[in-house]
Amino acid sequence: MTWRVVHVSQSEKMRLKLDNLLVQKMGQEFTVPLSDISIIVAEGGDTVVTLRLLSALSKYNIALVVCDNEHLPTGIYHSQNGHFRAYKRLKEQLDWSQKQKEKAWQIVTYYKINNQEDVLAMFEKSLDNIRLLSDYKEQIEPGDRTNREGHAAKVYFNELFGKQFVRVTQQEADVINAGLNYGYAIMRAQMARIVAGYGLNGLLGIFHKNEYNQFNLVDDLMEPFRQIVDVWVYDNLRDQEFLKYEYRLGLTDLLNAKIKYGKETCSVTVAMDKYVKGFIKYISEKDSSKFHCPVVSSLEWRK
Repeated sequence: MTWRVVHVSQSEKMRLKLDNLLVQKMGQEFTVPLSDISIIVAEGGDTVVTLRLLSALSKYNIALVVCDNEHLPTGIYHSQNGHFRAYKRLKEQLDWSQKQKEKAWQIVTYYKINNQEDVLAMFEKSLDNIRLLSDYKEQIEPGDRTNREGHAAKVYFNELFGKQFVRVTQQEADVINAGLNYGYAIMRAQMARIVAGYGLNGLLGIFHKNEYNQFNLVDDLMEPFRQIVDVWVYDNLRDQEFLKYEYRLGLTDLLNAKIKYGKETCSVTVAMDKYVKGFIKYISEKDSSKFHCPVVSSLEWRK
């Protein structure tokens, strides 16, 4: 299991040296074994990345997140068809019935709202709204036909960040939204890497079906992990004006935070890996014994 998250800022060049990532910066060279890396976050518009390195990143299933001049993630590079039984996986995925997908989305949505409820309880928010989220999660139908997810999101964000808060994804967003956007992008990149590693096609979601989005399944599956970012942003950015470098590092490092998944405590990255495996087992075999909700209130970096 790869574990290392590498954040590269304002380097001159990133290239391959044997089986290592070599970063050249300010006259110095830094090397990291590719076998240790799960994701690289790169910012700094003048960085040169060699084709040999990109090829090696695909071979090792390492995701590369590219940031713009505002330091916000704008692109994800990850391996494609890296699974040794890619065709079989794709055929199985194409054979998922609408009923299977709707039931899986019901579970994912339940996990998401459960974690939103957990977050509000952690910060001792309105008991009425915590109860409302509890009601919403129990009302979820297969496929979430009554949009309990959407109703819960409005209650959740207004309670967590205030009634004046509006969730936006534009680059010129306030620091709260900028932090959420940055953290979600990192989580999304890691989930995309894991989904591809298990031979799943990110285009084919269980709920999302945007024809212009190659990460529909990724966006489906990452929903119960978004609240990890929410907690960090609430703890660290409410009194800030800008998403400074140290905060971007903190959001990236969330992938290494410890969290409870099932009966064990592991890093967020490992929990995501186990979660995707559990999802595959559930939707393919109707076995939910390994498909759990990550417990946001168990995050150890807060303790």
